[in-house]
Amino acid sequence: MKPSDIKKRAKEIIEIITAKLDPDLMSSRFDEPIANVAGQFECKVEYPVTHKDFHKIIADFSQQIYEKALKAPWILTDPLDEAIVLLENGYRSALYGPGYTGAMLHTNDTDKGGIQDVLTSLAGAIIEIERQKYIDGVLTWHLRGCSWQILCEIAQILLEDYRPFIPPQLCKRVPAQLVDVIPDIMQRCIDSNLISSPYR
Repeated sequence: MKPSDIKKRAKEIIEIITAKLDPDLMSSRFDEPIANVAGQFECKVEYPVTHKDFHKIIADFSQQIYEKALKAPWILTDPLDEAIVLLENGYRSALYGPGYTGAMLHTNDTDKGGIQDVLTSLAGAIIEIERQKYIDGVLTWHLRGCSWQILCEIAQILLEDYRPFIPPQLCKRVPAQLVDVIPDIMQRCIDSNLISSPYR
């Protein structure tokens, strides 16, 4: 492959990745459908919410998000377990502490949003996880089969176009030293909402 062909192919790969990871596209694929289903979710709540009721609400909520918003081709075998894991890893509160226990405590504080705030946090945790799975999949799929020369060229392009968002210690390296961290560099750009800027 000629150097000009390598450069062209590297740019094509970056363009494909940036198109698939466009913030608006990801928002329409994950954020908006999940927010819509979460907003339509109805549950009968009687305070104080018991553990049994709390479990039913978060299980039903998780099931609906995966079925209606994400249109998952599989069914959650145990939506309660899924919801508990999501809360344990994704719920954060300065007032009640992190995780499932914090969420349970927050549920009965109607002055601080009660169960609705907990469900909003649960929806946010699902969005974060599903987005990350999608990002990881896109990066792996499009970088996995690339030759060493193309990966080096991709690293060179990232150094040129995204230098302000690359840690200074990495900017001092040559492209061949950055091949293994291409996904990390692109993740930083995604997190900065600037992944698509050079090629849009």
